[in-house]
Amino acid sequence: MTIAASSSARRALRLQLHGRVQGLGVRPAVARLAASLDLAGSVRNTLHGLEIQIEGDPVAVAEFESSLRIALPAECELLHCERDVLHPSCLEGFSIERDTADGPLATRVPPDTAACGECLQESQEALDRRYEYALISCAACGPRYSIIRRMPYERSATTLDDYPLCNACRDEYSSPADRRFHAQSIACPRCGPTIWAVDRRGMRIAERAQAVAAAVAVLRSGGIVALRGIGGYQLLCDAANEDAVSLLRTRKHRPSKPFAVLVQDVHAATQIGEVSVAERRLLLDATNPIVLLTDRKSRMLAPSVNPGMNTVGLMLPTTALHAQSLRMFAGPLVCTSGNREGEPLEFEPDAAEQNLAGIADIWLHHDRLIERPIDDSVVRMIAGRAVTLRLARGLAPLTLDLPAGPRIVALGGHQKSAMAWCNGVQCVLGPHVGDLETLSARERFAGQFQAQQDLYRFEADALVHDLHPDYFTSRFATESRLPTLAVQHHFAHVAAGILEHNLLDEPVLGVAFDGTGFGTDNTIWGGEFIRADGLTSMRRVAHLRPFRLPGGEAAVREPWRVAVSLLADAIGGPVLLQQGLTGLNQSQIADVLQILERPRLN
Repeated sequence: MTIAASSSARRALRLQLHGRVQGLGVRPAVARLAASLDLAGSVRNTLHGLEIQIEGDPVAVAEFESSLRIALPAECELLHCERDVLHPSCLEGFSIERDTADGPLATRVPPDTAACGECLQESQEALDRRYEYALISCAACGPRYSIIRRMPYERSATTLDDYPLCNACRDEYSSPADRRFHAQSIACPRCGPTIWAVDRRGMRIAERAQAVAAAVAVLRSGGIVALRGIGGYQLLCDAANEDAVSLLRTRKHRPSKPFAVLVQDVHAATQIGEVSVAERRLLLDATNPIVLLTDRKSRMLAPSVNPGMNTVGLMLPTTALHAQSLRMFAGPLVCTSGNREGEPLEFEPDAAEQNLAGIADIWLHHDRLIERPIDDSVVRMIAGRAVTLRLARGLAPLTLDLPAGPRIVALGGHQKSAMAWCNGVQCVLGPHVGDLETLSARERFAGQFQAQQDLYRFEADALVHDLHPDYFTSRFATESRLPTLAVQHHFAHVAAGILEHNLLDEPVLGVAFDGTGFGTDNTIWGGEFIRADGLTSMRRVAHLRPFRLPGGEAAVREPWRVAVSLLADAIGGPVLLQQGLTGLNQSQIADVLQILERPRLN
C-alpha cells in the first residue's frame, strides 16, 4: 500500500465484519466494490472476521457502506458490523492483505461447498482450459474446511499451498475482474492436483478423464468404485442393479440401513422422490447435503437401496468428478460413506486401498490432500423446516448463536458421536464423527479432539461427557486429568432444545424419546418427561414404564429383542413362542425368553 498526496476532503473508516465471511469470495467482492468507487484501503481475513479499511471521497465512502451488504456473495452470512471512524492517511490503491494475529479464533471456519454451476459448465466446454478438470473450483465454491490447516483462510494455510500456481492461474488470481480473483482453492490441469485410477491389484491403470472412464466401466459391469471426494472416500455402484447393491451390502457388512443415491440434477431427483419447492432448494443449495425425500417407488432403484423404507436420500454432484461420472454412466448411483461398517471414513489413498480391499473393485483417487476428513450431511424437511440429521460436509463446523463462556469441550455420546466446544470467544458444533465401537474410530475421535483445538486456537480447561460410565467418551474424559462434568443423556437433549429456542428464563417441560440413556439412579432410562428451570435445575417428573432389555446393549442395536420382551410381558412367553413373530425364528425367540427368565441384577 502506498501513500498518496494529502487531501483535505477525505474520509476513512474501519469496518469489522462478523459471521460467515471467509472462504466465500468476500474479499474479492469488497475489492471490486472499492475499485468501482475509486476508494483506497485494504481488506483482510482476521481471527475475528473480516476487516476493511476504506478511504476516499466522503460521498463514495458513504455509498460503499450502503452498498456493502448487496455486494457481498449470497452465501455470506453477515451477523453484525463494527464501525470505527479513522483519521485519513492519504492511502492510494486498494489491496487484499493477510493477517497474522494470535489468540483464539473468533470468526467462522468456512465449510466446504459444492462445485457451482459456472464451474461445472466450464468443465464441460471443450475449448476451456479446465475442460474435464475434475477438481475445478472458484472463489465461490469448492473445498474449504477439509483443506484448511490453520486460520485465517489463505491459500498458504491450506493443503493447496503444495501446488504453486501456473502463470494462467496466477493471472486469474490477481485480476479483480476474474471470478477466480483471490480464489484460495484455484487450480487447473497444468498446476493443480490430478485424478488417477487404481485396480484391485494396486496397479495405476489410467489418469484424468480416462480414469473416470475406467471407473464408469466398472460401474456398468456391476462393480464398486471407491471415489475420493472433498472430505473422504465414497463407495459407488449402479443404484438400479440389485446384484450390485446387494454385493455392496455384503462387502460393506451393512445388511439393511438405506443407501444414499447420487443423481445428476433436480429433474432426475423428481423421477425418484417427491420434491417440494423447499426440498428443491435444499438439493440445489451449495451445502450439497443428502436430502431425505418421500420415495415415489418408481422402480428406478434396486429394492435393496432402501429396503422397507418410504423415504430415499438423494444428493446432487458435489464436484465435477461426481458430475462427470454421472454423465458418463447416465443413471443414478448409490453413494455411501467409504468405510467398512463401524469404521471411520477413509480419506487417504494408501489407507483406502488397504482398508477398502475386498469392497471396492477400483479406486478413483486424487492427490489434493484432505486435512480434515468429513462425511456427507443429511437433512430432511419436517413440519416445514429443514432439520439436520447428520451435521457434516457443507454445514459443519457450525457456529452456535450462544454467548461465549469458559474453554470447554463437550465430547458427545457413544453412537453417532460429534463434539461441541467453546474456545472462550465462540461456541461451535463440530462435524459428525460416527460410532465409537472400534479402535480406529476411537483413534479418529482422539485426533479430531486435538485438531479442533488447534484450529480454534485454544486448550480446553474442562470436558463434558455422558453420564454412562462405560462410554468411550466418558473414559476419555476421566483419563484426561481435566475437570469433568457428567450429564444425563436425555437432560442434554432437553437442554439443547432450551438453548435452540431461547427458553432459559422460562420453566420448561421437556419430553425426550431418544432410545436409552444411563440414568441418575443407575438404571437405563428411556422416554422421559423432564421439568427444567434453565439449565441448572432439571428433574425427571414422569417416564415410560420400565421394561427389560434382554442382552443389555445388544437390545439397543437389535430392537427385535425389545419387541420380544414387550410381547412376552403382554401375552406371556409360552404363547409368544407358540404363535411366533414375523421375521424371527423360534430359536431367536427362545434365546431371548431364556434371558428374560434370569433374575434381575440390582
